Amino acid sequence: MSYSYKCYSETKDIMKKYVNATEGEIIYGLGKTRIMTLAYEAGAVYKVGNSALINTDVFEEYLEKFREPARPLPKHVWNVIVEKDNN
Repeated sequence: MSYSYKCYSETKDIMKKYVNATEGEIIYGLGKTRIMTLAYEAGAVYKVGNSALINTDVFEEYLEKFREPARPLPKHVWNVIVEKDNN
């Protein structure tokens, strides 16, 4: 069996609302245990029989709490980038 997973940004418009832990692992780049822990904290887990589904809308809203503000590049790194562009 072959898998054809696309980059998350390419599939955002057609992404499923509910995913299992394996699909969430691929989408978010986190391990199954970590994604389930965060999903429980977010209140985004729905138990259906023996399966657990994650509501991606609720989960992504919860993940936004962890966003860090952008920081400027250190001056020594910025100078190297500018020198490469000028050459």
